[in-house]
Amino acid sequence: MITTPVKLWRRGKKLVNHIGKTGTLLHWTIVRVPPKHFADQAPYPVGIVKLDDGEMMVGQIVDWSEKDLKSGREVVAVMRRITHEDAENIIPYGIKFKPV
Repeated sequence: MITTPVKLWRRGKKLVNHIGKTGTLLHWTIVRVPPKHFADQAPYPVGIVKLDDGEMMVGQIVDWSEKDLKSGREVVAVMRRITHEDAENIIPYGIKFKPV
């Protein structure tokens, strides 16, 4: 899929609204056999988060330890690199969640 930096920026502007939002980790799992673009990050947790404004999101959990992975844990949305640069040398960024 060929995407221009302008299209990525327009799509990414909506993500900026989520940075810094806090929420609660509802459920989580550890991905041990990831897709090939995420192999260098495995094992990594992915969780369902209910933000304080009621919105629900699914995202990877970063900067975690085993004690952080429990339902009810408070998390904050942060902007992080999703994978390595693609064929067009664009590094994709997105929302991930960090325990507070």
